[in-house]
Amino acid sequence: PGMIGYWPEKAVTFIDNHDTGSTQCHWPFPPHKVMLGYVYILTHPGIPCIFYDHFFDWGLGEKITELVAIRRRNNIRGNSRCTILVADGDLYMVSIDDNKLIVKIGPRFDIGGLAPSSQDFDIVAVGHEYCVWEKKSS
Repeated sequence: PGMIGYWPEKAVTFIDNHDTGSTQCHWPFPPHKVMLGYVYILTHPGIPCIFYDHFFDWGLGEKITELVAIRRRNNIRGNSRCTILVADGDLYMVSIDDNKLIVKIGPRFDIGGLAPSSQDFDIVAVGHEYCVWEKKSS
């Protein structure tokens, strides 16, 4: 599982950096999947690092800021717990910290009974191939 699986409290997670993407173009993250990468690292355990170019030059700042606010509001940390609900080629869904968040990543549109109840959850972030639900406060 790598460091994120063994020691997530110390794992810095990132999508691209000055050595991989940007002008170097060594092992860049697939451009059409960059936002999905941020959905993952900003809703999961670890210490997420945001690449300047993605935030400012790619125009992803607003969506990334939205995800950072969700992370802070729900106190997602390096030791947060993940319960994987499904992990298929076209769908990944996970519950974070006992259903504080439910995250869907992937192109599958019909998720059947996995969709959280609108009575218990609000959609707080949505985009191409992703959705984030937040548990409503009691």
